[in-house]
Amino acid sequence: MNAFFSFGIFLAIKFHGQFVLASSSCMGCLASTGTSGPINSYIGKSISNSVFTFYGGGGRGACGLDSGVPKMSAAASGKLFKSDGQWKDACRADKQYMLDDPICKDICIKVDYKGKSLTVPINNKCPECDVNHVDLTIDAFNYLEPRGGEVGKATGATLTYMKCPSNIKPC
Repeated sequence: MNAFFSFGIFLAIKFHGQFVLASSSCMGCLASTGTSGPINSYIGKSISNSVFTFYGGGGRGACGLDSGVPKMSAAASGKLFKSDGQWKDACRADKQYMLDDPICKDICIKVDYKGKSLTVPINNKCPECDVNHVDLTIDAFNYLEPRGGEVGKATGATLTYMKCPSNIKPC
């Protein structure tokens, strides 16, 4: 059974037992630049015995995107960002600058945990996280681990970095 849940202007869709978030594209002219980076060697590989924590969203994330949009998103390990990433005009109507780094361009993280699965876009950086640790927005964390703040850190997850499905965008 497929289910639809509204999160503001975004839509969460339950498809084959997995929630995915839908929104519109926002990458502007950066979508086709800077395609080589540390994240590339992790795309499509599952990392078991992983950890996820949560952080409070808000403000501009490490990619230059609103870290509170969508409500469910992730901050990935600083090791997955280019050390020489450049801030560039994204050719957007709002004249916003964004980090020209592959991890900021339609990369998602799929988290499998205790029979639940959630795929969310990466739009922020967790400097202290290793590649087997992702920091989720509180809404994403609470979906996977209903005990939320009681737990604070969930272990035993499987993380898979991937290109975002067409219905998921980082902003």
